[in-house]
Amino acid sequence: MVTAMLPDIRRRIVNAKYVLEREARIQAESNEMSLSISLLLMHDAVELLMLAVLDHLQLATRKRREFMDFWSDIKQAGHAEPPDFVLMDSLNKLRVGLKHNGNLPHPQAVRDLLPRVMGFFENVLKAYCGLSYSDVSLIDLVPDQEVCSLLHDAQKMFSSGKKAEALTNLKIALHKVEHPKAKHLSLLQAPRKPSLPSEVARAGWGKYLDELDSFLRESALRTNAAMFGVDPARYGSFIRNTPIVQWSVSGKSTVVLTSTYSAVSEEDFTEMVF
Repeated sequence: MVTAMLPDIRRRIVNAKYVLEREARIQAESNEMSLSISLLLMHDAVELLMLAVLDHLQLATRKRREFMDFWSDIKQAGHAEPPDFVLMDSLNKLRVGLKHNGNLPHPQAVRDLLPRVMGFFENVLKAYCGLSYSDVSLIDLVPDQEVCSLLHDAQKMFSSGKKAEALTNLKIALHKVEHPKAKHLSLLQAPRKPSLPSEVARAGWGKYLDELDSFLRESALRTNAAMFGVDPARYGSFIRNTPIVQWSVSGKSTVVLTSTYSAVSEEDFTEMVF
């Protein structure tokens, strides 16, 4: 029988998944120190999950507990023994070797751990919380409830095949983030490109101004992204690959679809959301 989950416990589980997803991004950098940092984050994510599950099951834990105590704590309380003991023991030993002895882990060993740790999350969440890994949405970390609702709706639209509508929701959500109610954010805006007399345009100035306008717009996008703590390259890609949404002074939006977006994969969509 699965115990009803308190909102605080669910949020802690979301936080654990967030740390694991951040680890995956850092691991993708594929250099020695990035892999070492990702190992530490992977261990932290697992421990955050363990503590949330123990609290969810209302199990008392010792003041000075060890990482591997999770298995005995669960078993002694009469629950089914957790899975992946050997895997987590290996993760713990790699982390101890790195943090306490300065031993850099073998890169492939760290890469091989990630999908197995995700499997551990899946198994533990199903066994003790009645959740799947996909049920735990990082969208729930978004503080603005209107934005959160737009993102959840976008996921449902995309799953039902309404890709253009889903991507439009993402673009509107971004606008809400960039223009929060009762708060002004000083975003950079590229200057409008001037119109040129035909003879000046024929002299080559039209092409030059097109290139300058493109550069200024891209520069503004990347600078704004940096202010929000978003990777500028990902931000620019998001802007280019989602519908154009134009806003009137009254707050009404007009959507311009630049394609059918049928080629957008689930992986591409997930990358845009997170």
